[in-house]
Amino acid sequence: MKKSVLLGGALLALLVSGCDVISGVAGEFQPAALVEVTGALEGACVRLEAIKDNRTAGSWTGCTEPYSFRVDLPDGAIILVGQAGRDGLVYQEGRTEASLKKGGRTALALSRKRVSVEVTAAWLDPAKGGLAEAWMLPQEAVGVPTYADPPPASLEGRVLVAREVVAQGWATLSVPTGRDVAFRLVQGEAQGITRVSRLEADGKVVVL
Repeated sequence: MKKSVLLGGALLALLVSGCDVISGVAGEFQPAALVEVTGALEGACVRLEAIKDNRTAGSWTGCTEPYSFRVDLPDGAIILVGQAGRDGLVYQEGRTEASLKKGGRTALALSRKRVSVEVTAAWLDPAKGGLAEAWMLPQEAVGVPTYADPPPASLEGRVLVAREVVAQGWATLSVPTGRDVAFRLVQGEAQGITRVSRLEADGKVVVL
């Protein structure tokens, strides 16, 4: 009877020891680094790209919040690039250098993407000054600082997102990407408006 009890105790000790070993192995496991992309516009799809040694090491896409991605790459320094858009048009972007670590967490903030647009017109007098403006629909200007100026009658319902002085017949505007962007030039009593249906890259606009 005593021998049986000792044997049972030995078995129990062995089982406890086995559990300890298993627990130790589990404790060593670390999940892939978590990258949280913040500031994305409502309804946007987010693409995250990891760049290592000037090459894409991996990419991930998500179209629902929260925009969190498990980046299963070796620990170390890496460049993270994020983009958010709708229907193929990129509205936001962000970039950061991070040090990945398994089990760690990194945040990448997005802001509105802007492009450089040269605005000019054949009727401008290079010897005179003027104003160049960009006007957007409110739903396209979410997250963009705007001017308080009311729109002219021809641009009713829009908000002013960019303005620069015209010099030597042209001006360069930094404009958020978006749809149906109206460019307006004013010089003295003369003015003109041209609309761009889809603004997504640097370029030039000639106002009629």
